[in-house]
Amino acid sequence: MDELSADKLSASSTENTGLLSWEYKLRATVALDEGNTRNAILCQTKSLGASKQQKYSQASRQCGDLEDLIRKVIKGDANKGQQPSTTPIDYDDLCKRCNELPNEWTVIQIAKEHTPLATTMVHEELLRESTPIWLTVFRCSDPCEGAPFEPILIPLDAPASRPDAKYPNYFEHITSIPAEVRNGIVSTNESAAASETLADRLEAVEQQISSAVQRTIEWLGPWANLFVGKFRSPKDQKLESEIYNAIEEFCVHNRISRSGQRLVSLVARRLDLLDEYQLFELCACEQLDLEDAKVDALYALLVSLKRTKFREAKDERLNCYPVVLIIDELLDVMPWEMVHPTAEVCRFASFWTLSELYRAHAKRIKNGYFTLAAKKCFTIINPDKNLDKMSARLQMYYKEWYPDFELLIDQPPKESEFGDVLNTSDVLIYNGHGSGLQFMNGETMLQRDINCVTFLFGCDSVRLYSNGLFTEMTGTHMYYNAAHCPTVIGALWVLTDLFTDIYSMLLVGNWIPSTNPAYAKQNIASLDTVAFKAGKWQFNKQSSSAKLSVGKHSNLLRLMGDCRLFYQLPQRIRCALAASPPPRTSTHPCRAATWQWSYPLLLSLLQLSTLGVSALQKELTINVAPGNVDCFFESAKAGQTIDIEYQVIDGGHGDLDISFELAEATGRTIFADYKKSDNIHQFPVPYDGEYKFCFDNGFSRSNSKTVFFELIIGREGDQDDPAGWSDIDLLDGLTPEEFYDMKVQDMEDAIKRVRNNLTKARQLQDVLRSHEARDRNVAEENYFKVNVWSFFQILIMVAVGTLQVFMVKSLFDVDSRAYKLLTKL
Repeated sequence: MDELSADKLSASSTENTGLLSWEYKLRATVALDEGNTRNAILCQTKSLGASKQQKYSQASRQCGDLEDLIRKVIKGDANKGQQPSTTPIDYDDLCKRCNELPNEWTVIQIAKEHTPLATTMVHEELLRESTPIWLTVFRCSDPCEGAPFEPILIPLDAPASRPDAKYPNYFEHITSIPAEVRNGIVSTNESAAASETLADRLEAVEQQISSAVQRTIEWLGPWANLFVGKFRSPKDQKLESEIYNAIEEFCVHNRISRSGQRLVSLVARRLDLLDEYQLFELCACEQLDLEDAKVDALYALLVSLKRTKFREAKDERLNCYPVVLIIDELLDVMPWEMVHPTAEVCRFASFWTLSELYRAHAKRIKNGYFTLAAKKCFTIINPDKNLDKMSARLQMYYKEWYPDFELLIDQPPKESEFGDVLNTSDVLIYNGHGSGLQFMNGETMLQRDINCVTFLFGCDSVRLYSNGLFTEMTGTHMYYNAAHCPTVIGALWVLTDLFTDIYSMLLVGNWIPSTNPAYAKQNIASLDTVAFKAGKWQFNKQSSSAKLSVGKHSNLLRLMGDCRLFYQLPQRIRCALAASPPPRTSTHPCRAATWQWSYPLLLSLLQLSTLGVSALQKELTINVAPGNVDCFFESAKAGQTIDIEYQVIDGGHGDLDISFELAEATGRTIFADYKKSDNIHQFPVPYDGEYKFCFDNGFSRSNSKTVFFELIIGREGDQDDPAGWSDIDLLDGLTPEEFYDMKVQDMEDAIKRVRNNLTKARQLQDVLRSHEARDRNVAEENYFKVNVWSFFQILIMVAVGTLQVFMVKSLFDVDSRAYKLLTKL
């Protein structure tokens, strides 16, 4: 039997069938086995969206007359002379399209390898099949400047199985997330519902999602650093250059290939994110294929660079340009953005979709970001008329925060009306069931050129669905993308309406400024959610030192990164929404404000966030009576940090000591001190709950203790950039009024930073005052002890002197009783 080769396969192309995608995957695998990396990359890239490329092509989208089509079918010549609707893409054209993309972007493709039994499996089996995964880097920060850059292929083995896990198979684990979320919210099993509470089910969902993200990060190992975009700040760029030079010198000296140099350099850009095991894993990987001596030498170099170049702790938030992920439909349900939650990440279904959409909007993309003016905004609320509470809440929000928005409330839009909104609006916000596609036929949508940013806040609104055996999966966002819609935001699985309402308000409210002058300086993140749930519109009072965790920002991708780290919402919500790229926008000039929607094109996984909650800070001085235990209770959220510092400043004539315990409300002890005068504790909160802080003076029977303590509960980095206007490089093209307003905003930011620094200084002064009070009490106690001791010494001296005079006088008085007693002795 003749050997199967890519060339032989290419001679029999499958046109217009559901097997097209799998054929390309097979070609890619065969090409890689033959050592033809270029053809492997090309075929794997073609396999994603192969049939959609024809269906959503410009020729297929052209509206035709139905009567003409019927006549052609009757005559039997409907397909005569038809040619494929798209021009075949070869490797050179692929490289050309890569080079067209903005220099600021990092583009990575994640795809499953061909499965030999693919044609014998149903769709669910394909999703769960354990298969190697290929990472393909199309665009990145190139460490080999001057040398031509070609896509880099990194084949990775399938994630290892975990026999002790609920889902040993990694792919089964991530595929089951949507179903687990749905079952957690609404249990369809009566027996399960009876034995398991809603809270237990939702907690199990949280653990499953967290475990899936952690398994993904562990599987990627050092290659997780590929998901770090190009550095934005000059400081990071300088550090990157130094690392590149050191690695280049090593590779030249040890004769390591250009491809190996690129791989090592791309991973080494953020060595601080890797541990030593991951560094060794990189050095010993098959992609580099180094000898043992070179592995040890490279490992020593990377450890040295990590120790010398990354001494200072880096900011938790990645200050990088966007990372564009092209994700295989079989892996689409995994929240890949959580690999680096603060990174600016978006996703596409195929490289072809990315390239076509970029070409459609290239003139409006500057510095890697799309620009759109948000002048006309349209909102659809509860079109199915069965979400009354959601409708009431959102009506209150939009009428207060955006009185200029056009609203369609509690009624379904007509197809013609929906189409006109998509064509004429700048922003469309849909709040209801599903994706809204039930009000417009998908094929009709393909005939349009959509120009508005579209938010689809409904369950499963951008989830991919299978249409049957040997067919590619389809989602609502694909129709929008094919119609050149610049942005689509929707949900990957089921949501709950209250959390979705809060998220939609937080995202849109922090992205587009309020059109109500009464809230010009207000942040929607300070809205009282308890009152909002009850149908009341009021804001929380915010202390001068408090900072909202999600603040206003022009860069929507960065705003979404902040949202991914906001732990007030459950992870099933923060990982639920997906978005195709919002642009950089400016509001209407009459409002003298500019907002930039900074977001690379197309589908990006949007992580949910809720209202920003300022950190808790308390400073108290308490008196603990002898034999008593005084306890305080405070709530903390997962991801926050508890910092507590205490000092005994007065011992009540006793020792300056106290016993302290930090424990969960359930009784589990976290920290415990026995008879200490002072101490400092820091505890990262693993999950939401109530925590108690106890000061125990039970060992003292008579002395009360005066204790000063400072308690701070918040997320680290809460003082960073409260207004979120750090992207100064994106302010080109503004009007003088807009630029003036931005400068005013910069001044406000500077004042806030001064205020934050003064707050920190005040905290330090409070601690110093507690030290001073303690020292003063110690001095006063010593003064009291010296005086009492001196008083008793004086009394004793007087008594002894009196006794001595009496005794001496008695020696000379023969009639005295003392004389007689002494003579007898």
